[in-house]
Amino acid sequence: MIPVFKVDLPKGQALLLTATIGGATTNPTHPNQTDVYTDTFPEGLTIKMPIDEFFDLWMTCYNTEVEEVSAIVFTPDKDLDFH
Repeated sequence: MIPVFKVDLPKGQALLLTATIGGATTNPTHPNQTDVYTDTFPEGLTIKMPIDEFFDLWMTCYNTEVEEVSAIVFTPDKDLDFH
């Protein structure tokens, strides 16, 4: 499963946790947008995507395996100055 994916909002963007999505409905005012209900956004979050496209994205995230990375180490160049 892809654990997190990005969606566009009417103003801005959001990251959603795949496993916390409980459902989605077509937005009653804007049929090309979808209201997504999650543990984090129980009141719903309106995204700029028709429900059919959201369903395909959500199911792709559920059914796609990703390779886990055990550790990522950042080693800055010696010439970089972070101060």
